[in-house]
Amino acid sequence: MLTIDHKKNYHFAGTIEINRPQAEVWDLLIDVSRWKDWDTELKTSTLNGKFTLGATGELIPKKGPKLKFHISELVPGKFYTFKTKMPVGYLVIKRTLAYRDKTTYFTDDVQFTGALKQIFGVMLGRGFQASLPEVMKNFKDLLGDPTAKQHK
Repeated sequence: MLTIDHKKNYHFAGTIEINRPQAEVWDLLIDVSRWKDWDTELKTSTLNGKFTLGATGELIPKKGPKLKFHISELVPGKFYTFKTKMPVGYLVIKRTLAYRDKTTYFTDDVQFTGALKQIFGVMLGRGFQASLPEVMKNFKDLLGDPTAKQHK
């Protein structure tokens, strides 16, 4: 099951149920080199070193310039947040896992911050929001969730 929370063009989230162990889901979630395998907006992504608080990396989106990011929050196995500097603000992506009733729930929360957040929400947020269902489904499919085929 996929749930999309359409708060605003500059802040929205998607949550999907995944019938895999939380540790398995986490391992794929922090494999930055594989983000492009499920995130339809990315050409490539790299991490400088290990996935730790403060680590940095680069994203090359399918549209737009190369972006640097840093991991600003991290609770291993539960959630992380990474930020990308934008003019007068940030693109903030928080990815969270929760485990209930033998099911892992993955939430991808996307937010533009700062004085230009509404402009970036219109310019970029609508496209990100439109692609979120496919991104979440791709992630689930990569894990080989036995229920993934039921949602095709």
